Amino acid sequence: MAIIGTDLVTSNSAAAVLRGGRPVLIPSAEGVSIGGKALPSYVAITADGQMLVGEPARRQAASNAEGTATAFKRRMGTRDRIALCGKSFSPEQLSALLLQKIKREAEAFLGEPVDKAVVTVPSCFDDNQRNATKDAARIAGLEVARLVNEPTAAALAYGLDRLGQELRELAADKS
Repeated sequence: MAIIGTDLVTSNSAAAVLRGGRPVLIPSAEGVSIGGKALPSYVAITADGQMLVGEPARRQAASNAEGTATAFKRRMGTRDRIALCGKSFSPEQLSALLLQKIKREAEAFLGEPVDKAVVTVPSCFDDNQRNATKDAARIAGLEVARLVNEPTAAALAYGLDRLGQELRELAADKS
């Protein structure tokens, strides 16, 4: 079983897997471009009750504002409910839908089941928000191997190509 790293972001989410010690981005069939690498962080319910996740949800957001949710990551760990076409969802449930789609795309790309993930979180997330992120992953069928602060993940990714070199870089989190 494979383990993926995923960046569940407010606007676009992405995932990667290590291959030969290097991260390989998992393509999203309907990311920000055809064959793109990012999945828009949108979830929607259409008037006829169809659930949309990712690019299809983003494309219809303007014409279905009351049925579309985005930026729900900011509400993780709260008791907020998000109404979509009369149905109520927690931020964790909506995040889980994104993670389920990422999991399916990773399994299709890798040709094997994915059951674990390293998930990034903003460094400002408190314990409730971190636990809510873990809950979303569990709902999606993923065991969280580790939560990593987003600036730490960025610094680690930047340094992968520069092993053995002296680095003088700064990673900052604007959240």
